[in-house]
Amino acid sequence: MSRLWKHIVLALLACVVLTSCGSSSAKVEWGEVLYAPHSAKGFEIVATEGASTLLRILSPWPGAEGVVKEVFVARGDEVPPSGFGGIVLKADPKRVVCMSSSHLASMDALGTIGRVVGVSGGEYISNPTICEGLVRKDVREVGYDANVNYELLAALRPDVVLIYGTTGENGTLSMKLDELKISYIYISDHTETTPLGKSEWVVALGEIFDLREEAEEIFGEIAERYESLRLAALSYKGRPKVMLNSPYKDTWFVPADDSYIVRLIEDAGGEYVCKGSSKNRLSRPISGESAFLYLAEADYWLHPNAARDMATLVAENPKFANAKVVTSQRVYNCTARSTEAGGSDFWESGALWADRVLQDMIAILHPEEATGHRLYYYEQVK
Repeated sequence: MSRLWKHIVLALLACVVLTSCGSSSAKVEWGEVLYAPHSAKGFEIVATEGASTLLRILSPWPGAEGVVKEVFVARGDEVPPSGFGGIVLKADPKRVVCMSSSHLASMDALGTIGRVVGVSGGEYISNPTICEGLVRKDVREVGYDANVNYELLAALRPDVVLIYGTTGENGTLSMKLDELKISYIYISDHTETTPLGKSEWVVALGEIFDLREEAEEIFGEIAERYESLRLAALSYKGRPKVMLNSPYKDTWFVPADDSYIVRLIEDAGGEYVCKGSSKNRLSRPISGESAFLYLAEADYWLHPNAARDMATLVAENPKFANAKVVTSQRVYNCTARSTEAGGSDFWESGALWADRVLQDMIAILHPEEATGHRLYYYEQVK
Protein backbone atom coordinates (compact mmCIF):
# COMPACT_ATOMS: atom_id res chain seq x y z
CA MET A 1 0.00 0.00 0.00
CA SER A 2 1.48 3.37 -1.00
CA ARG A 3 2.68 6.03 1.43
CA LEU A 4 0.34 8.51 -0.26
CA TRP A 5 -2.64 6.26 0.39
CA LYS A 6 -1.77 5.99 4.09
CA HIS A 7 -1.69 9.78 4.36
CA ILE A 8 -5.01 10.11 2.53
CA VAL A 9 -6.61 7.61 4.87
CA LEU A 10 -5.30 9.28 8.01
CA ALA A 11 -6.38 12.70 6.82
CA LEU A 12 -9.75 12.04 5.25
CA LEU A 13 -11.24 8.64 5.87
CA ALA A 14 -12.81 6.74 8.70
CA CYS A 15 -14.45 4.26 6.37
CA VAL A 16 -11.55 2.38 4.82
CA VAL A 17 -9.01 -0.05 6.09
CA LEU A 18 -5.92 1.51 7.62
CA THR A 19 -3.23 -1.10 8.13
CA SER A 20 -3.09 -4.79 8.96
CA CYS A 21 -4.09 -5.24 12.58
CA GLY A 22 -2.63 -8.71 12.73
CA SER A 23 0.92 -7.99 11.58
CA SER A 24 2.37 -7.16 15.00
CA SER A 25 4.67 -9.68 16.64
CA ALA A 26 3.43 -8.62 20.09
CA LYS A 27 1.59 -11.27 22.11
CA VAL A 28 -2.16 -11.10 21.71
CA GLU A 29 -4.83 -12.37 24.06
CA TRP A 30 -7.88 -14.53 23.33
CA GLY A 31 -10.73 -12.29 22.19
CA GLU A 32 -8.58 -9.38 21.04
CA VAL A 33 -9.89 -7.98 17.74
CA LEU A 34 -7.25 -8.41 15.07
CA TYR A 35 -9.30 -6.87 12.27
CA ALA A 36 -12.28 -4.57 12.75
CA PRO A 37 -13.66 -3.52 9.36
CA HIS A 38 -14.13 0.18 8.72
CA SER A 39 -16.79 -0.18 6.01
CA ALA A 40 -18.29 -3.66 6.42
CA LYS A 41 -20.61 -4.28 9.37
CA GLY A 42 -20.97 -8.02 9.07
CA PHE A 43 -17.73 -9.57 10.31
CA GLU A 44 -14.65 -9.22 12.49
CA ILE A 45 -11.51 -11.30 13.06
CA VAL A 46 -10.56 -12.16 16.63
CA ALA A 47 -7.38 -13.61 18.15
CA THR A 48 -7.08 -16.93 19.91
CA GLU A 49 -4.29 -18.04 22.24
CA GLY A 50 -2.29 -19.41 19.31
CA ALA A 51 -1.93 -18.90 15.57
CA SER A 52 -5.57 -19.74 14.88
CA THR A 53 -8.19 -17.02 14.60
CA LEU A 54 -11.91 -16.66 15.10
CA LEU A 55 -13.92 -15.29 12.17
CA ARG A 56 -17.12 -13.86 13.63
CA ILE A 57 -20.02 -13.34 11.19
CA LEU A 58 -22.10 -10.58 12.78
CA SER A 59 -24.89 -10.39 10.18
CA PRO A 60 -25.19 -13.85 8.59
CA TRP A 61 -28.44 -12.91 6.82
CA PRO A 62 -30.64 -9.80 6.50
CA GLY A 63 -32.39 -8.92 9.73
CA ALA A 64 -30.29 -11.30 11.85
CA GLU A 65 -29.99 -8.90 14.80
CA GLY A 66 -28.12 -10.52 17.68
CA VAL A 67 -27.22 -13.64 15.68
CA VAL A 68 -23.48 -14.37 15.46
CA LYS A 69 -21.91 -17.29 13.60
CA GLU A 70 -18.36 -18.17 14.66
CA VAL A 71 -15.71 -19.97 12.62
CA PHE A 72 -12.54 -21.25 14.28
CA VAL A 73 -9.91 -20.94 11.54
CA ALA A 74 -7.49 -23.62 12.74
CA ARG A 75 -3.77 -23.44 12.08
CA GLY A 76 -1.28 -26.17 12.84
CA ASP A 77 -2.65 -28.71 15.28
CA GLU A 78 -4.61 -26.16 17.28
CA VAL A 79 -8.17 -26.95 18.30
CA PRO A 80 -10.93 -24.67 19.60
CA PRO A 81 -11.53 -24.40 23.33
CA SER A 82 -13.79 -26.87 25.05
CA GLY A 83 -17.43 -26.05 24.52
CA PHE A 84 -16.93 -24.13 21.27
CA GLY A 85 -20.20 -24.42 19.33
CA GLY A 86 -19.24 -22.89 16.00
CA ILE A 87 -17.71 -24.19 12.80
CA VAL A 88 -14.12 -25.48 12.74
CA LEU A 89 -12.24 -24.92 9.48
CA LYS A 90 -8.61 -25.77 8.75
CA ALA A 91 -7.01 -22.64 7.31
CA ASP A 92 -6.17 -22.44 3.61
CA PRO A 93 -8.83 -24.84 2.24
CA LYS A 94 -7.97 -26.47 -1.09
CA ARG A 95 -11.46 -27.53 -2.24
CA VAL A 96 -14.27 -24.98 -2.09
CA VAL A 97 -17.94 -24.93 -3.10
CA CYS A 98 -19.47 -21.46 -3.65
CA MET A 99 -23.23 -21.03 -3.38
CA SER A 100 -23.09 -17.35 -4.48
CA SER A 101 -21.33 -15.97 -7.55
CA SER A 102 -20.28 -12.80 -5.67
CA HIS A 103 -17.83 -14.90 -3.60
CA LEU A 104 -16.01 -15.88 -6.79
CA ALA A 105 -14.76 -12.35 -7.47
CA SER A 106 -12.88 -12.22 -4.16
CA MET A 107 -11.42 -15.67 -4.69
CA ASP A 108 -10.31 -14.64 -8.17
CA ALA A 109 -8.64 -11.49 -6.82
CA LEU A 110 -6.88 -13.57 -4.15
CA GLY A 111 -5.61 -16.09 -6.72
CA THR A 112 -7.61 -18.98 -5.25
CA ILE A 113 -10.30 -19.32 -7.94
CA GLY A 114 -8.73 -22.60 -9.08
CA ARG A 115 -9.77 -24.18 -5.78
CA VAL A 116 -13.48 -23.95 -6.60
CA VAL A 117 -14.86 -27.43 -7.28
CA GLY A 118 -18.58 -26.66 -7.14
CA VAL A 119 -20.96 -23.75 -7.72
CA SER A 120 -24.67 -22.99 -7.58
CA GLY A 121 -26.38 -21.48 -10.64
CA GLY A 122 -23.48 -22.01 -13.02
CA GLU A 123 -25.39 -20.70 -16.05
CA TYR A 124 -25.52 -17.27 -14.40
CA ILE A 125 -21.78 -17.08 -13.66
CA SER A 126 -19.49 -14.76 -15.64
CA ASN A 127 -16.05 -15.70 -14.28
CA PRO A 128 -14.16 -17.26 -17.22
CA THR A 129 -12.19 -19.72 -15.08
CA ILE A 130 -15.39 -21.11 -13.59
CA CYS A 131 -17.17 -21.17 -16.96
CA GLU A 132 -14.28 -23.15 -18.47
CA GLY A 133 -14.25 -25.47 -15.46
CA LEU A 134 -17.95 -26.18 -15.87
CA VAL A 135 -17.41 -27.13 -19.49
CA ARG A 136 -14.51 -29.45 -18.57
CA LYS A 137 -16.44 -30.68 -15.49
CA ASP A 138 -13.55 -29.69 -13.24
CA VAL A 139 -16.22 -27.53 -11.58
CA ARG A 140 -19.65 -29.07 -10.94
CA GLU A 141 -23.10 -27.56 -10.67
CA VAL A 142 -24.50 -28.54 -7.25
CA GLY A 143 -27.95 -26.93 -7.61
CA TYR A 144 -29.72 -24.41 -5.42
CA ASP A 145 -32.51 -23.96 -2.86
CA ALA A 146 -34.54 -27.19 -2.59
CA ASN A 147 -32.72 -28.68 -5.57
CA VAL A 148 -29.22 -29.00 -4.09
CA ASN A 149 -27.63 -32.30 -5.10
CA TYR A 150 -26.20 -33.32 -1.73
CA GLU A 151 -24.87 -36.61 -3.04
CA LEU A 152 -22.78 -34.76 -5.63
CA LEU A 153 -21.80 -32.08 -3.14
CA ALA A 154 -20.48 -34.69 -0.70
CA ALA A 155 -18.66 -36.52 -3.53
CA LEU A 156 -16.76 -33.30 -4.31
CA ARG A 157 -15.14 -33.59 -0.83
CA PRO A 158 -15.11 -29.84 -0.18
CA ASP A 159 -13.07 -28.47 2.69
CA VAL A 160 -15.62 -25.66 3.01
CA VAL A 161 -18.89 -24.51 1.46
CA LEU A 162 -19.46 -20.76 1.26
CA ILE A 163 -23.17 -20.15 1.86
CA TYR A 164 -25.54 -17.22 2.38
CA GLY A 165 -29.05 -16.48 3.62
CA THR A 166 -31.53 -14.18 1.93
CA THR A 167 -34.76 -13.84 3.90
CA GLY A 168 -33.42 -15.75 6.90
CA GLU A 169 -31.13 -18.56 7.93
CA ASN A 170 -30.31 -21.06 5.21
CA GLY A 171 -31.45 -23.75 7.60
CA THR A 172 -31.99 -26.67 5.25
CA LEU A 173 -28.56 -26.33 3.67
CA SER A 174 -26.69 -25.71 6.94
CA MET A 175 -28.38 -28.64 8.72
CA LYS A 176 -27.57 -30.98 5.85
CA LEU A 177 -23.95 -29.84 5.79
CA ASP A 178 -23.79 -30.47 9.54
CA GLU A 179 -25.06 -33.99 8.92
CA LEU A 180 -22.43 -34.51 6.23
CA LYS A 181 -19.77 -33.05 8.56
CA ILE A 182 -18.79 -30.46 5.94
CA SER A 183 -17.57 -27.07 7.20
CA TYR A 184 -19.45 -24.03 5.94
CA ILE A 185 -19.28 -20.28 6.37
CA TYR A 186 -21.87 -17.57 5.86
CA ILE A 187 -20.26 -15.03 3.51
CA SER A 188 -22.77 -12.21 3.83
CA ASP A 189 -21.55 -9.41 1.60
CA HIS A 190 -25.16 -9.01 0.38
CA THR A 191 -26.23 -7.73 3.81
CA GLU A 192 -23.98 -4.67 3.54
CA THR A 193 -25.59 -1.32 2.70
CA THR A 194 -22.53 0.38 1.21
CA PRO A 195 -20.40 -0.46 -1.84
CA LEU A 196 -17.16 -0.52 0.18
CA GLY A 197 -18.88 -2.61 2.82
CA LYS A 198 -19.49 -5.29 0.20
CA SER A 199 -15.91 -5.01 -1.08
CA GLU A 200 -14.36 -5.43 2.36
CA TRP A 201 -15.59 -9.02 2.61
CA VAL A 202 -12.53 -9.92 0.55
CA VAL A 203 -10.66 -9.60 3.87
CA ALA A 204 -12.86 -12.25 5.50
CA LEU A 205 -12.07 -14.61 2.64
CA GLY A 206 -8.42 -13.63 2.82
CA GLU A 207 -8.36 -14.76 6.45
CA ILE A 208 -9.72 -18.16 5.49
CA PHE A 209 -7.03 -18.64 2.82
CA ASP A 210 -4.15 -17.28 4.95
CA LEU A 211 -4.04 -14.24 2.67
CA ARG A 212 -5.36 -11.50 4.94
CA GLU A 213 -2.48 -9.11 4.25
CA GLU A 214 -2.98 -9.48 0.49
CA ALA A 215 -6.74 -9.07 0.92
CA GLU A 216 -6.30 -5.88 2.93
CA GLU A 217 -4.12 -4.48 0.17
CA ILE A 218 -6.71 -5.37 -2.47
CA PHE A 219 -9.44 -3.68 -0.46
CA GLY A 220 -7.24 -0.69 0.33
CA GLU A 221 -6.60 -0.05 -3.35
CA ILE A 222 -10.31 -0.37 -4.19
CA ALA A 223 -11.19 2.01 -1.36
CA GLU A 224 -8.55 4.53 -2.42
CA ARG A 225 -9.89 4.68 -5.96
CA TYR A 226 -13.50 4.75 -4.77
CA GLU A 227 -12.92 7.58 -2.32
CA SER A 228 -11.04 9.60 -4.93
CA LEU A 229 -14.02 9.31 -7.27
CA ARG A 230 -16.55 10.04 -4.51
CA LEU A 231 -14.74 13.14 -3.31
CA ALA A 232 -14.44 14.46 -6.85
CA ALA A 233 -18.18 13.95 -7.37
CA LEU A 234 -18.94 16.29 -4.47
CA SER A 235 -17.92 19.24 -6.67
CA TYR A 236 -19.95 18.26 -9.76
CA LYS A 237 -22.70 20.63 -10.81
CA GLY A 238 -26.25 19.48 -10.22
CA ARG A 239 -27.56 16.26 -8.74
CA PRO A 240 -29.49 14.29 -11.38
CA LYS A 241 -32.54 12.47 -10.04
CA VAL A 242 -32.63 8.70 -10.50
CA MET A 243 -35.51 6.22 -10.70
CA LEU A 244 -34.77 2.55 -10.04
CA ASN A 245 -36.13 -0.82 -11.11
CA SER A 246 -39.29 -1.72 -13.02
CA PRO A 247 -42.58 -3.52 -12.29
CA TYR A 248 -42.39 -7.20 -11.41
CA LYS A 249 -45.70 -9.04 -11.68
CA ASP A 250 -47.53 -5.68 -11.66
CA THR A 251 -45.74 -4.51 -8.51
CA TRP A 252 -42.91 -1.97 -8.58
CA PHE A 253 -40.40 -2.51 -5.78
CA VAL A 254 -37.90 0.23 -4.92
CA PRO A 255 -34.97 -0.02 -2.49
CA ALA A 256 -34.84 1.59 0.93
CA ASP A 257 -33.00 4.87 1.47
CA ASP A 258 -30.07 3.13 3.19
CA SER A 259 -29.52 0.49 0.52
CA TYR A 260 -26.34 -0.26 -1.41
CA ILE A 261 -27.59 1.07 -4.74
CA VAL A 262 -28.92 4.33 -3.27
CA ARG A 263 -25.57 4.94 -1.57
CA LEU A 264 -23.88 4.35 -4.92
CA ILE A 265 -26.12 6.91 -6.63
CA GLU A 266 -25.41 9.48 -3.93
CA ASP A 267 -21.66 8.86 -4.03
CA ALA A 268 -21.78 9.41 -7.80
CA GLY A 269 -23.37 12.83 -7.35
CA GLY A 270 -26.98 11.80 -7.94
CA GLU A 271 -30.27 11.91 -6.02
CA TYR A 272 -32.71 9.04 -5.46
CA VAL A 273 -36.28 10.12 -6.32
CA CYS A 274 -38.05 7.52 -4.15
CA LYS A 275 -36.74 8.62 -0.77
CA GLY A 276 -38.91 8.11 2.26
CA SER A 277 -38.79 4.38 2.96
CA SER A 278 -38.25 3.19 6.52
CA LYS A 279 -34.81 2.09 7.63
CA ASN A 280 -33.62 -1.51 7.65
CA ARG A 281 -35.90 -2.62 4.84
CA LEU A 282 -34.59 -4.12 1.65
CA SER A 283 -37.34 -2.69 -0.54
CA ARG A 284 -40.93 -1.50 -0.58
CA PRO A 285 -43.71 -1.69 -3.18
CA ILE A 286 -45.09 1.46 -4.77
CA SER A 287 -48.25 1.94 -6.80
CA GLY A 288 -48.26 2.46 -10.56
CA GLU A 289 -49.50 6.01 -10.01
CA SER A 290 -46.63 6.78 -7.64
CA ALA A 291 -44.16 5.20 -10.04
CA PHE A 292 -45.46 7.41 -12.87
CA LEU A 293 -44.94 10.53 -10.75
CA TYR A 294 -41.44 9.46 -9.72
CA LEU A 295 -40.51 8.62 -13.29
CA ALA A 296 -41.79 11.99 -14.50
CA GLU A 297 -39.47 13.65 -11.99
CA ALA A 298 -36.41 11.52 -12.80
CA ASP A 299 -33.50 12.49 -15.04
CA TYR A 300 -32.31 8.88 -15.35
CA TRP A 301 -33.89 5.45 -15.08
CA LEU A 302 -31.63 2.59 -13.96
CA HIS A 303 -32.08 -1.18 -13.63
CA PRO A 304 -35.36 -1.65 -15.55
CA ASN A 305 -35.42 -5.40 -14.84
CA ALA A 306 -33.72 -7.33 -17.67
CA ALA A 307 -34.56 -4.93 -20.52
CA ARG A 308 -31.60 -4.32 -22.84
CA ASP A 309 -33.40 -2.46 -25.65
CA MET A 310 -36.07 0.22 -25.76
CA ALA A 311 -38.58 -1.94 -27.66
CA THR A 312 -38.58 -4.52 -24.84
CA LEU A 313 -38.76 -1.82 -22.18
CA VAL A 314 -41.73 -0.06 -23.78
CA ALA A 315 -43.53 -3.35 -24.45
CA GLU A 316 -43.20 -4.28 -20.78
CA ASN A 317 -44.14 -0.78 -19.58
CA PRO A 318 -46.34 0.86 -22.27
CA LYS A 319 -47.78 3.47 -19.89
CA PHE A 320 -44.28 4.91 -19.39
CA ALA A 321 -43.40 5.17 -23.10
CA ASN A 322 -43.72 8.96 -23.11
CA ALA A 323 -41.75 9.59 -19.92
CA LYS A 324 -38.94 12.06 -20.52
CA VAL A 325 -36.26 9.54 -19.46
CA VAL A 326 -37.55 7.20 -22.16
CA THR A 327 -37.93 9.74 -24.96
CA SER A 328 -34.50 11.22 -24.15
CA GLN A 329 -32.98 7.70 -23.91
CA ARG A 330 -31.61 8.25 -20.43
CA VAL A 331 -32.25 4.66 -19.44
CA TYR A 332 -29.35 2.39 -18.41
CA ASN A 333 -29.14 -1.18 -17.23
CA CYS A 334 -26.38 -3.23 -15.58
CA THR A 335 -26.52 -5.80 -18.36
CA ALA A 336 -23.38 -5.02 -20.38
CA ARG A 337 -21.69 -8.15 -19.04
CA SER A 338 -24.45 -10.75 -19.10
CA THR A 339 -24.57 -14.50 -19.56
CA GLU A 340 -26.90 -16.20 -22.03
CA ALA A 341 -29.13 -17.22 -19.13
CA GLY A 342 -29.39 -13.61 -17.92
CA GLY A 343 -26.79 -13.52 -15.16
CA SER A 344 -25.10 -10.14 -14.68
CA ASP A 345 -21.46 -9.64 -13.75
CA PHE A 346 -22.60 -6.45 -12.00
CA TRP A 347 -23.86 -8.63 -9.14
CA GLU A 348 -20.82 -10.92 -9.35
CA SER A 349 -17.51 -9.09 -9.72
CA GLY A 350 -19.20 -5.74 -9.08
CA ALA A 351 -19.70 -6.83 -5.47
CA LEU A 352 -15.92 -6.57 -5.06
CA TRP A 353 -14.88 -3.87 -7.53
CA ALA A 354 -16.90 -1.00 -6.08
CA ASP A 355 -14.60 1.53 -7.74
CA ARG A 356 -15.46 0.22 -11.22
CA VAL A 357 -19.16 0.40 -10.45
CA LEU A 358 -18.88 3.97 -9.13
CA GLN A 359 -16.90 5.04 -12.18
CA ASP A 360 -19.69 3.71 -14.40
CA MET A 361 -22.33 5.50 -12.33
CA ILE A 362 -20.47 8.80 -12.55
CA ALA A 363 -20.12 8.41 -16.32
CA ILE A 364 -23.91 7.94 -16.58
CA LEU A 365 -25.00 10.76 -14.26
CA HIS A 366 -22.21 13.21 -15.09
CA PRO A 367 -20.97 12.34 -18.59
CA GLU A 368 -19.25 15.70 -18.88
CA GLU A 369 -16.91 14.64 -16.06
CA ALA A 370 -16.08 11.20 -17.50
CA THR A 371 -14.97 11.94 -21.04
CA GLY A 372 -13.47 8.86 -22.63
CA HIS A 373 -14.74 6.40 -20.01
CA ARG A 374 -16.24 3.27 -21.54
CA LEU A 375 -19.00 1.76 -19.45
CA TYR A 376 -17.98 -1.59 -17.95
CA TYR A 377 -21.07 -3.00 -16.19
CA TYR A 378 -23.73 -0.69 -17.63
CA GLU A 379 -25.13 -0.11 -21.10
CA GLN A 380 -27.59 2.36 -22.50
CA VAL A 381 -31.03 0.96 -23.30
CA LYS A 382 -31.65 2.06 -26.91
